Amino acid sequence: MRQSLSEIRGIDHRPPEPATRNWPAAARAVTLAVALSAVLAVAAIIDQAGGRSLAEHATAIYTPYGKRADPNLLYGLVYAVAAIGALLWLLVLRVVQSRGRSAPILAVVVTTVTAALGLLLLGTTEYGARVFPPLWGILAVLPAAAGILAAALLRRRR
Repeated sequence: MRQSLSEIRGIDHRPPEPATRNWPAAARAVTLAVALSAVLAVAAIIDQAGGRSLAEHATAIYTPYGKRADPNLLYGLVYAVAAIGALLWLLVLRVVQSRGRSAPILAVVVTTVTAALGLLLLGTTEYGARVFPPLWGILAVLPAAAGILAAALLRRRR
């Protein structure tokens, strides 16, 4: 005669615990990514208003070749990277806070995009020199590091 699975396995059998995600910690990590994107923008604003280290770096690269650097273009690129990153991370934050099913995938995609933008600032070269000082590239990559943490926290755990 046929027996049910509960009779075959015995009384001590427990069903597996449901997979969980650490939503609050992931939301904090995504908030950190938003804040780090804002730090890049604030650093650019401060530098453009006072220090002008990015403009001086560009001038030092292009002057030996008889070219004139446009620092506004460089600052504009930094602002664009910061704004795109912040907007994408705010989208991820909204999905994480609503505990959407797409949150882990979206976190990975946005981490990849922001890392690519940061690496673009970090690795862009012209005339054999880096267009952006390494500090700007590092500041641009930091939100992606927080995104890696968020994606790890959104992974299902048993």
